[in-house]
Formats: sequence, C-alpha cells, structure tokens
Amino acid sequence: MAKRRFTQPDLADAVQEQVGPYRLAMVYRHVTGDQGPTIHVFGPVEGEDREILRFDCFDNVPHVHLGISYLDEPVQMIDSPKAFEWALDELVERFPDYLTRSRAGSHLPDDWRPATERVVEAFRTASAQVPSAQAAS
Repeated sequence: MAKRRFTQPDLADAVQEQVGPYRLAMVYRHVTGDQGPTIHVFGPVEGEDREILRFDCFDNVPHVHLGISYLDEPVQMIDSPKAFEWALDELVERFPDYLTRSRAGSHLPDDWRPATERVVEAFRTASAQVPSAQAAS
C-alpha cells in the first residue's frame, strides 16, 4: 500500500491550545461529500514537530488518523453518533495511549489531564459558536 501524503492543514481559523509540548488545533472542515470538526495534534517526533493525530469528526465518515504525518497506518473509524464528543472524551481519558499508539512517545507533563480538560472546554465553546458545527455535535 502506498503511503498517503497529507497536505498541511489550513489552521487559519483554528482554535489552538497547548498541552505540554503538544499543540492541539480544532477547525471545522468541509471536504468532498462530508463536513465536521477536526482536531489536530502536533508534537515532537524524532526531534521534529509533526502532526501526530487527527480526529476527523465528520458527519458521514468520522475517523481517526494515528501518526498521520509519518506512519502508513489505516484509519480507525469512530463508531459514535456524536463523533466530536467522543473525540473530546478520548483525549481527556486516553491522550497518552493515543500518543503511544501513534508511536510518537508520550512527553506529556504530569498535569496533562487538567490541561487537556481546559483544551476540550475551549474546543466545545468554539464549536458551539459555529452554526454548521452545531448540527455535527
């Protein structure tokens, strides 16, 4: 299988927050035949800042990419009618696990959970202000 090459995401309108060395960005995207919020996670991989995770919380085909910028891995489908809420809950409960599964290693600070909860609340607030995102939540 050929490795998919992903273009750099357009984060011009993204809400961006930090958890330790990780930058989390949430933006509402319209892609061919689908739409919804996307959560990007960028962080250190072998000394470079790379996109590690992408939660595409689309209306029709929600899914997660692990090690998006450097691994040839299939996507994991999100089996939830509320993909965005599912993704936010996964970050709060399992952020270190996702980093490990993406083979990025976890460099989260000891207070990663409350920091991640603050990011999740910022994303919830921002998504509630986007009219087209309300239908996707």
